[in-house]
Formats: sequence, C-alpha cells, structure tokens
Amino acid sequence: MPSNEQSKLSLGSLITPNRVLFAQGCPGKKELIEALVRTVCRDYPQLDPADVASQVLKREEGISTTLDTGLSIPHARLEELGDFTAALAVLPEALRDQTNSDLPIRVMFLFLSPAKPAFFQKHLQILSTLAETFKPEFIQELVSLQDAGAVAARLAR
Repeated sequence: MPSNEQSKLSLGSLITPNRVLFAQGCPGKKELIEALVRTVCRDYPQLDPADVASQVLKREEGISTTLDTGLSIPHARLEELGDFTAALAVLPEALRDQTNSDLPIRVMFLFLSPAKPAFFQKHLQILSTLAETFKPEFIQELVSLQDAGAVAARLAR
C-alpha cells in the first residue's frame, strides 16, 4: 500500500498555463465559476460546459467552498471523467462571496473529479492539500505574479 506522501496528487500536475485565468473586474462568483468551467471543458469534448457549471453551482448552493484564507474551491464529481482536472483563477482585486460577504476570494481553484468510488479518497486528499497549500501568504504570492506560466510554475514547486 502506498504511503500518504506517495499517493498525494501534485497540484502543479493539474494546472498548466492555459488553465490559469487572471480575473479582473469579474462580475461575480457564478460568472467566474462558469469561465473556469469553460476553460476546462475546452480539453474535454465529452463535457457540456452548461451541465458542468450547473453541477458545480448546485454544489456551491449547499455549502460555500470559500475559505477564510481567500481561497474558493468549487468542485464537482462527474461520471464523464476518467481522471482529475482543474483550472485556477487569480483575482488581483478580491471578489466577495455572495453567500458570505465577509469572505474575500483572491484565488479560485475549480477542480473536477471522476464520480467513481476509486477516486473518492483522492478527491478528499485534493481538498485537504488545497486547504494546506493556499495559506494567505501563498495566495498573496500568486496574486503578485503577472503571468500564467509563472503561476503554473509556482504551483509545480
């Protein structure tokens, strides 16, 4: 059985420069989620962006995934996927979470995982790794970067 360290998925392996958005003047959380979904769906023709966005937004209605660190982690589990995928938005100006206006969003990490039992433990590990990694100092570092390649490279370290 692999150790926890060996079974951890690298966040950098999920984010390439073409999956990084710099969201300036974003009208809202819903619109940002939809933009991230469209970004991911470009590489997955089997996914319908409207359906994926609907599933992610429905999940967000239950419990907001915005943490007090400035990280928002919208996510969904999809039958059509065979592996994990993600996209990241960096927000130079904080976006307020509509469900809790006290929580500013500075980085949004959308991730999608296969809706198969074999992937559920790794799904939980990704959530945990995101919460551990995206501390306020790290988020500020990402926000200060000016280029998608630099953001993806920083996540890969």
